[in-house]
Amino acid sequence: MYRSERIGFSLVDLLVVLVISCVLIGLVLPVVQQARETSRRVQCTNNLSRLASALYAYHDTYQAFPFREGGLGRHQHNGGPVAPYQRQSGYVLLLPFIDQHSLSDEIASAGSNKMPWEAWQPWNETIDLLLCPSSPEHYQEDQIGNANYVFCAGDSADTEALEPRGIFGLVHHTRLADITDGATNTLALSERVFPTSLRDRANVNYGSDPATPADCSLTFDLIEGYSMPRSATGNRWTDGGSAYLAMNTCLPPNSPQCAYANHEAQDGFYTASSDHPGGAMAMFADGSIRFISEAIEAGNQGATSVADGPSPFGVWGSMGSKNGDEYTPGSECR
Repeated sequence: MYRSERIGFSLVDLLVVLVISCVLIGLVLPVVQQARETSRRVQCTNNLSRLASALYAYHDTYQAFPFREGGLGRHQHNGGPVAPYQRQSGYVLLLPFIDQHSLSDEIASAGSNKMPWEAWQPWNETIDLLLCPSSPEHYQEDQIGNANYVFCAGDSADTEALEPRGIFGLVHHTRLADITDGATNTLALSERVFPTSLRDRANVNYGSDPATPADCSLTFDLIEGYSMPRSATGNRWTDGGSAYLAMNTCLPPNSPQCAYANHEAQDGFYTASSDHPGGAMAMFADGSIRFISEAIEAGNQGATSVADGPSPFGVWGSMGSKNGDEYTPGSECR
């Protein structure tokens, strides 16, 4: 007579298998996440490369780069009364050069009475080229399409200047010949990551009136966030106001950001940022794409902005100014 025996896993066996599985997952998951981030970073680089081609095509056509802020839509200028300065972004001008011909034609035919903050279907279009795949979704939407890539106003808090320290300003068209520091050394575009909550550092602190980058840094609290946060960062590809589409090279990447007044088109400190670990992608005026470390040397953070001459904000500041007569080493980029 035969006796059947049940063969199976004991509880100890199951626990051993579970532990081994957890260890393997712990080893594999970071590799998978790194591979995904590498893919997203490559796509981000490709986006910036296409935008570089668009900027050069625009320059070839019009002998100058587009403005950051111009076209239609008056705004309050530097805290004063409403002035006859315009708010449409440079992306409106670049549409034909980024394969958005039909959208450009629609705006040209019907957009003469449309301000860039109005609820209007062409403004609501999402342009994938303007979005970095590493960036989270914006936590506060106003239906207008978003943009992660923003225009460099220079190394000064005067981002609403008619004569900016950087390439892109208010109703200002810069030529390659104006970039006397060299196109290789001068920043054109960078990333600004979308905020994900009201306490996120990627918001803009309105009305804080900081005199220096260090003053701006102190307005952000890791627990409470900003005293007057606004979600403007990247929230409208149509709107060239500084809080939406400007950046400057005063505070290092992934630092706080502040606007001088309670308004979107005001001077301030608007910081490059991203969800790429350790820094942000940037495009220079020669079309090259580089990763800028958040540990980049940023000079005297207690200094005020200068109107001419070398930047007080170190290597990072020198990348923003187009004619500061500085030397920009490349070892801080990777």
